[in-house]
Amino acid sequence: MDPLPSQTRKNAHILFQSVMKSKWKEVVEMHDDEEVHKAKITKLGATALHVAVSEGDKDTVEKLVAAICRRDKEALKIQNDKGNTALHIAASVGHKESCKFMLDADPSLAGVRNKEGETPLFTAALRGKKDVFLYLNLFCISDSEYDYRNRNNGDNVLHVAIDREYFDLAYQIIHLYNNDKDFLTRENDEGVTPFKVLATKSSAFKSGTNLGRWKRLIYKCIFVNIDDKLIETKPLNPQSEESKNNGRTRHVEYTKSIKTQEEDSMTDIENHSAGPTGCQSTTPCSNEKRNIFHFKKVIPKVTLDILGQASNKINITFLRELRELKQKHNLAVKIMNKLLENYSSYEDTVTFAMEERELQTDRGIHFEDQHGKENDKKADGSTILVATKNGVIEIVDKMLHYFPVAIEDRNVDKKNILLLAAENRHASIYKLLIKKNMLRESIISKVDVNNNSVLHIAADYAAHKPWPIPGVALQMQWEIKWFQFVRSSIPPRIAINRNKYGKTPEDVFTETHKELLEHGSSWLIKTSESCSVVAALIAGVAFASSSSIPGGTIDDSGKPIFENHPAFQVFTIASLLALCFSVTSLVMFLAIITSRFQEKDFNKDLPLKLLIGLTSLFVAIGAMLICFCSGHFLMIEDKLRYAAFPVYAMTCLPVSIFAAAQFPLYLDLFWTTFMNPFDYLHRYK
Repeated sequence: MDPLPSQTRKNAHILFQSVMKSKWKEVVEMHDDEEVHKAKITKLGATALHVAVSEGDKDTVEKLVAAICRRDKEALKIQNDKGNTALHIAASVGHKESCKFMLDADPSLAGVRNKEGETPLFTAALRGKKDVFLYLNLFCISDSEYDYRNRNNGDNVLHVAIDREYFDLAYQIIHLYNNDKDFLTRENDEGVTPFKVLATKSSAFKSGTNLGRWKRLIYKCIFVNIDDKLIETKPLNPQSEESKNNGRTRHVEYTKSIKTQEEDSMTDIENHSAGPTGCQSTTPCSNEKRNIFHFKKVIPKVTLDILGQASNKINITFLRELRELKQKHNLAVKIMNKLLENYSSYEDTVTFAMEERELQTDRGIHFEDQHGKENDKKADGSTILVATKNGVIEIVDKMLHYFPVAIEDRNVDKKNILLLAAENRHASIYKLLIKKNMLRESIISKVDVNNNSVLHIAADYAAHKPWPIPGVALQMQWEIKWFQFVRSSIPPRIAINRNKYGKTPEDVFTETHKELLEHGSSWLIKTSESCSVVAALIAGVAFASSSSIPGGTIDDSGKPIFENHPAFQVFTIASLLALCFSVTSLVMFLAIITSRFQEKDFNKDLPLKLLIGLTSLFVAIGAMLICFCSGHFLMIEDKLRYAAFPVYAMTCLPVSIFAAAQFPLYLDLFWTTFMNPFDYLHRYK
């Protein structure tokens, strides 16, 4: 056996032990031997340099790089089992100093790809390491023959930055490559552009975030800062002498640009104006600005500003989370606007679409543009269809504003924007189409591959897409109102059309809502039974109280001793109210229990009975407490009267807590029963 491999294995074992024990001084000394430079010491094929970089010990990395370069700097390109060099590792963990040591030694390292086809620049974007990405960009110059920004599946750095929701990095990338339109609109192997990736991120926009009532109030007050002056970095050719000689110079320039950026002024999209009109210079005034204007009519502007500034000074967890959330929303909007500036998918079809629509409308033919046919080849369809499916109304609104022809797009199932909005219960998008007067005959009459009209799709219950309302019965109520809302927006003749299976929209609604109807009925029965027990107990106590007289009566006349006492008047009225309202509540809950529980009953009949029953029950409970407190007040001595008030307050506390907990449900029930819930969707966002 050749002794050399045996000796090499022995050295690798010793090197492994030293690395695992973090004896980096010994590791550096061992690198005087060229044999250990390429020794892979872990199961994943990592060298000592890989491990040192991942540990973040920059002094050790500098010494190891220097030791390797004294012998053969090609060892810096050793890859692990995934094809990652030490520079890939440094980029993924965000160690800019380690990147600097290796690139100063060999700038061509920036061009090495791993097995996924990812360069260190791509790896930095994949992990959201903005600082490292900007530094590596100094050494990467992309052209038609070699693009550092892509990987094997066609994704570029903008794809992954948006997909991982590193929006600050994505915004910087757009700024760096703003003149490269092909890069910003490039499709990967699945036909997905960066803009389409953004369209899937509903949580990145305010419309896709559900905040409580109080959080919405605080959200409006918070100021967030977004850098408008972005870092400029000019790539150098990694193979050129200029890169080798000026790497350090570029690093100094990059550091200075960081400091300049930090000192520059900031803007807040929602809370500050960016132009003389108070709007962003590149976009018209948004609905959000009008909402804030309306909000400021309720709370004075000075108070709003004070709260906003104070929230930025207070480092409370939920305030910090809201600030980060609002910053993400603002960045997503800015990225959307930038990508729209370079969006050109409709440029070749707009003229054709407008002319063809006029010709075919005259002939009574439904229009379908060339772009729509092209989208049929992809399951998810165009960007606006993806945004509609995910409920990103910001993207839908902007695209319809700049590209009205997008309303004609259809996916592989032949569903257009209207059908997708109905299918995914995105009432805000549906209302947007109505507001923009885009529900033309050619749009409303479209059907999917199963010949389902928009009303068929609205009637089909999607259990995985519940409405933002608690309670199964209220879900059923919203489903009915949604069906009625869609039916009111389309011509009557479409409402009676049959689909591929010979079913009308009413047939589809009845068939798909059977289970929800059963669950809603069960929920109402259980709720009514529980509440009726409470109502019966209160009715019994109220009857006993109303027939009793605190302090007794005067023997001669039989009149109450406290007849003229104000507390006695309160006692008698409260006991009577408790009795009346408890009996009313009991009757309402019994009426619910004995109902037929048909579909139409869930629209208003059953919710109204539940609302009256709950209201009566709350009033009865409150009246009983008042009755108890006033009766007790009559019986105690004068010197204890004021001491009794805290006791009365504590007595009312449990009921107050219960009422506060149930108030949101009660309020939702009220609004849904007497109002159109789709006019008040902002209450649930």
